Amino acid sequence: MMKKSTLLVALSAASLASGLAFAQTQPQNQPYSQTKPATPPPAMDSNAQSGGFSMSQLDKNKDGVVDRAEAKASASLTAIFDKADTNKDGKLDAAELSAASHMSSTTK
Repeated sequence: MMKKSTLLVALSAASLASGLAFAQTQPQNQPYSQTKPATPPPAMDSNAQSGGFSMSQLDKNKDGVVDRAEAKASASLTAIFDKADTNKDGKLDAAELSAASHMSSTTK
């Protein structure tokens, strides 16, 4: 009985040690700089980067939509607001704002 307990403890320890080896985060033969994940770019709306309309800049009350009053901050968005508001609810959601960015960039 004692041999079985000792064997069980030894197998458990070996199993635990092999699990720790697999949990290693970087290979030993590569310096840290090569295994470090790429740093993501600063958080920006993709439309803001491409010159389009930015939800984060236009949605002043942070309700997830740009209403007509908020759209007045951009003369070009004001000009196409009715066309961009495809569901005619008086607000532009993210998809409508993205479409408006494309409309605006093709009319420049």
